[in-house]
Amino acid sequence: MKLLRLLFCSFMLMLTVGWVKAQDIHFTMYNMSPLTLNPALAGSFYGTARIGAIYRDQWASFIDDQFTTPAFYIDAPIVRGFRKNDWVGIGIVTVNDKAGSLNLRNQGTLITAAYHAALDKRGKNVLTLGVQAGSMTRRFDQRKLILGDQFEVNGGSFGPTLQSQDASFAEKKSYLDVNAGLLFRSAVDENNTVEVGLAVGHIPQSGYSLLSTGRGDLDDKKRPITINAHGRWKRQVNEQWSITPSFLAQTTTGTFEIGLQGLAGYQINDDIELLAGPGFRVGDAVELMIGAQINDLRVGLAYDFNVSSLSTATNSLGGFELAAYYIIKIFQKPTVKQAIICPEF
Repeated sequence: MKLLRLLFCSFMLMLTVGWVKAQDIHFTMYNMSPLTLNPALAGSFYGTARIGAIYRDQWASFIDDQFTTPAFYIDAPIVRGFRKNDWVGIGIVTVNDKAGSLNLRNQGTLITAAYHAALDKRGKNVLTLGVQAGSMTRRFDQRKLILGDQFEVNGGSFGPTLQSQDASFAEKKSYLDVNAGLLFRSAVDENNTVEVGLAVGHIPQSGYSLLSTGRGDLDDKKRPITINAHGRWKRQVNEQWSITPSFLAQTTTGTFEIGLQGLAGYQINDDIELLAGPGFRVGDAVELMIGAQINDLRVGLAYDFNVSSLSTATNSLGGFELAAYYIIKIFQKPTVKQAIICPEF
């Protein structure tokens, strides 16, 4: 059992501290976390401010120290742009991603700004450029780290007090993170709206390795660039039913991920719409999503059923997500000047 524990922890070390390519933060309900999807989505709604949160819990079915990712955000359209139909949106998002038995954390706060440029006089077609920047910190729990030279070979037992000579590790590493994105939105007609976007993450490729081995290729490890393309199309089929297919394609350092989803909406009354639909992350998971739109509040719940080769260990169970956002609307009432109407004689 000790040998198995050693092998597992060594694998997790290589996976999470930087000896192999890392996976970026991602959500099943990516459209419920706009500021982690694309900076250009800041302020892309009708209202005064939007406040929301999303929480993901992955692989709790077969490991004690599961992967968890909470994110919180607030954004708002704050001021008119250079032209009448243009506007500027700003936002702030905080993430705290925890991965595996070493409690590897990637956490920080990012500030977002986006310029929304109308492409026609009626503002039905909008092109947006967004940028995002902030400080991120990477850290892990060194007390849970086990390396091969901490085993007493002669006795065949583990010596937890032995100091590893393989490498030394920094307690934490902070780095600058900068992201940028483009977004195009079009109200094709009263029943169809389309949105497509492209985002590039970790543009400076800042150093984020926690290792200190004396080898430059390991110690100077840079944060790999991530590129994602996303889109969705909402069609109002009739007064009660709507459909919203969407996609997300993401690549980083040679790895590629693509997800396809379809939500159906049913309008119960003027205030409440029920939402449900499936999704598929190619080669990884089948997704099931349910939710509701209640006036300006939207809530969603999702679960992933693993279909990859890892399903032997996970028993086909995967990730759980819960998300919600609320759009605050505070509009100034128009001032009406009093007038005295005199009757005619």
